[in-house]
Amino acid sequence: IPEEIEGMPVNIIGEEAFFETAVRSVTIPDSVTAIEFRAFGECPNLSEVKLSSTLDMIDASAFEDCTKLEEITLPESLSYIGSCAFKNTGLKNINIPKDIYNFGDETFEGTPFWEELIAKDPLVIMNHIVINGKNCTGDVVIPEGVKKIGSYAFDSAEITSVQIPDSVTQIDTDAFSACKNLKEITIPNSITEIAVGAFNETGISSVTIPDSVQCIRSGAFAYCSDLKEVNFPDHQVDVYSDVFQGTPWLEAKRAENPLVIVNHTLIDGKTCKGDILIPEDVTIISSKAFEDNEEITSVVVPAGVHDIWDMTFKGCLNLKSAELPEVSYIGMDAFCECKSLENLKLSRRLTMIFDGAFYKCTKRANIVYTGTKEDWNKIEIGEDNTLFLLANFSYGVQGDVDQNGSLGVADIIALQKWLLAVPDAKCNSDLADLDGNEIINIYDFCLLKKELLKK
Repeated sequence: IPEEIEGMPVNIIGEEAFFETAVRSVTIPDSVTAIEFRAFGECPNLSEVKLSSTLDMIDASAFEDCTKLEEITLPESLSYIGSCAFKNTGLKNINIPKDIYNFGDETFEGTPFWEELIAKDPLVIMNHIVINGKNCTGDVVIPEGVKKIGSYAFDSAEITSVQIPDSVTQIDTDAFSACKNLKEITIPNSITEIAVGAFNETGISSVTIPDSVQCIRSGAFAYCSDLKEVNFPDHQVDVYSDVFQGTPWLEAKRAENPLVIVNHTLIDGKTCKGDILIPEDVTIISSKAFEDNEEITSVVVPAGVHDIWDMTFKGCLNLKSAELPEVSYIGMDAFCECKSLENLKLSRRLTMIFDGAFYKCTKRANIVYTGTKEDWNKIEIGEDNTLFLLANFSYGVQGDVDQNGSLGVADIIALQKWLLAVPDAKCNSDLADLDGNEIINIYDFCLLKKELLKK
């Protein structure tokens, strides 16, 4: 492969570039830093490969099913090897560069090299990473010094317990997925994030989320059919979609209150009915929290919530009204298929409405936007937001604290009462923030008086 083609440098071997060809040998120039998905996949005659000395990434299935490839030297520059990159090749010996910190699932599976490793020890560790424990059984002790448990490392393994040392800082996607006999696990206080599906479909009945954890990603404990106890840290944790779906813990929480809230994070609202007023102290609503709930008719989101994540209200067919007073971001499919949505209140702080956020919303809706028409036109709106095609828009007037459509003395009185914390005082925070610093104080009051004096 040349370093240049028509004067342009060759930096990447593209996706499926040589897939299923009759190539027998290949020399890759030092200009190349990446070999992409299946670039040399299923080349049955490929027996000799010389890699670039600057190569950084070998993507998934790059050399999969190259059955005659028995030897390869990986450059020290390499940092990433994707899933199945060398699966079902003839590799007998392979050097592992010390800086590789990302191994995909089944990277070397089906090779003589791999069979020899598994025969020596079913717990395969490379560069302080557990890359495979699928052949482990019973109680597993991960040795001190291991830094990461790789994706699918123990997938479907017949293990009953696992001890993870504090040296581990990362547990990757589906690391312990479908370990149905896994009853005991302690997550060390060195973990800051629990990855997608990390413990889904395991047999654990109790889990303690350590203080170090800041977020739990989608489906991390989904369908753990025995999980009845979840102990959260005292601080707020960002909980993604369906983290506890299909667990007794979630069912018990729903029975207590259909709005499942833990430390200011609303995790689930799929069994709510009617008009929903989300409590003021909630600042995070999990994606998919209300997905396919056909029983809710309206929702008021508190001022502390600034993001509506993907598919949060998707498929809420009878949702007629939604108030999002301080929301600045609305994610993909957030209100998709909300076919009854006819009243929507949006904040002037809104900057992004993602693709399909209001797709298949077929009502001729009334939309109240607290900014000006000029402000609305600055919002980045993605494709397939059908709600806006036929909607009736009304725009806010800055300083119209009582929202009667015009500025007047009543607005001064309303803002004064709110600043003095008079009981039941109401104030639209968007319209009262005249200086745009997201803080409502005496300066806004003075600006409002100034505006009225102009009139």
